[in-house]
Amino acid sequence: MTNVRHLRALQAFDAAATRSNLSKAAEDLGVTHGAVSRQIKQLEQYLDVSLLRRLPGGVELTDAGARLHLATQQAFAVLEQGIGATKRPRKRRSIKISLSSSLAIKWLVPKLQDFRERHPGISVYLDTDDQLIDFADSDVDVALRYGSNKESELFSERLVSERLLVVAAPSLVPEGLMAPASITKLPLLHDQFHPHWDTWAKAAGLLEPDVQSRSSAFPDSAVLIAAAIDGQGAILVRNILVADDIEAGRLVCLSDICIEQERSLHFVCREGDQQSPPISVLRSWLTETCSQL
Repeated sequence: MTNVRHLRALQAFDAAATRSNLSKAAEDLGVTHGAVSRQIKQLEQYLDVSLLRRLPGGVELTDAGARLHLATQQAFAVLEQGIGATKRPRKRRSIKISLSSSLAIKWLVPKLQDFRERHPGISVYLDTDDQLIDFADSDVDVALRYGSNKESELFSERLVSERLLVVAAPSLVPEGLMAPASITKLPLLHDQFHPHWDTWAKAAGLLEPDVQSRSSAFPDSAVLIAAAIDGQGAILVRNILVADDIEAGRLVCLSDICIEQERSLHFVCREGDQQSPPISVLRSWLTETCSQL
């Protein structure tokens, strides 16, 4: 560590390199434009190399600056992670989970009683927001996300693969399983994130064009499922969201034809937290619960 000096200057340089602008870097750091400029000049003098080119609209990195910026990005990311881990109580007995409202209402909440009975000392709080979480600046411990790629610098584990099913209320289709051509004659519904009736019709071998154009959209899956249970139409929906309704007889599958999804439900948390209690306990319980789907 004897060769690592001028930490403030490195911070000023990192902000300027990230923003490509000294004034914006100053705003981020809560200092003046002049202070950032002086810190970077001091760093350049110490290293005896030019790091930034000053341009009329901002700054750009030299080759040496690009190499140093790669190092500062990694270093400050590790520092932020370490500070965050230190600030979070290591013996906490509560977990805050971020997930969509549909996943909370139709899947997790009905199952939480089982978790509470097994682990009465752990409190669970839900944040029904499916926006990307900045774990470095959030009190969220775990996010349940529907996706395909590992989120950068986070622990991400697939919980279950998903598929879209065609279901409806028994009051609408007492006979249950139907021929694909008969299904498309029913009122068709979908949520705005899964407008796949044309894809399903193609998989079913139907030549009927523009099935999707006759389908009515709903704002989210929970509202869509409520409409289906009410008998308003047949829906294409994620299997995880209707498993309980099918088991309870509120909905029935109309076809064996389903659409396999490339995306899956993932468990996401800060790297390292997956091994710490009580997050490890929650992770194991979720894995077990998902294995029953």
